[in-house]
Amino acid sequence: MELSKIKALVTGGSSGIGKATAKTIIESGGEAVIAARGKNKLESTAKEIGAIPVQCDVREEEQVINLVEETIDELNGFNVLVNNAGYGQFSKLTDLSEKALKSVLQVNTVGAMMVGRECAKHFVDQDYGNIINVSSSAGKRGFEGGTAYCASKFALSGMTECWRAELRPHNIRVMQINPSEVQTEFFDKAGRGGRDFNPTKLIADDIAKAICNMLSLHDRGFITETSVWATNPQ
Repeated sequence: MELSKIKALVTGGSSGIGKATAKTIIESGGEAVIAARGKNKLESTAKEIGAIPVQCDVREEEQVINLVEETIDELNGFNVLVNNAGYGQFSKLTDLSEKALKSVLQVNTVGAMMVGRECAKHFVDQDYGNIINVSSSAGKRGFEGGTAYCASKFALSGMTECWRAELRPHNIRVMQINPSEVQTEFFDKAGRGGRDFNPTKLIADDIAKAICNMLSLHDRGFITETSVWATNPQ
């Protein structure tokens, strides 16, 4: 599709990969609604990049339903979902609580499902759409301390495959991107502390460009899945 024809809903859009992706779409002539929980940051980001803000907690079904309805109204229909909302929690199995595991799954898996479901209804009705699920290299391989986060992203990969099988007959492309470590606020929010900027590691703009490259392929084909790694992180 032509990037200038994108009308996108981007969840987790107030910072990081979501913000960078919405910004790239808008700079290419498209339109974007960005969604996030925090109202102030959401509104300031929307003003900065020219997006439309809709506050939403993807853990709450009624808010998700309202988000998609508002997106349809604001953009007069839409054709792209960047399913990006998520966060990390990292601890060893022996220290992991039921509450922490459920919290990560509720956002990264159940929230992603509810947003995907509501967008799919609209895309099926118009017989066209694009869904990009933002997973992680943690959805391809486990690691120490990653039980909660890896479980949520492995589950997202499984859902992506199911949606692809269901939605292809409706001209809906379902894609997945797996970034390795990206220098955003992710690790700080996950309680792992801030890190100094490293020019050899990935930044949010790298993933945004990869997402837009996936979308820009002619509608007769699609890239089912791609992974993005830093070439030689030092």
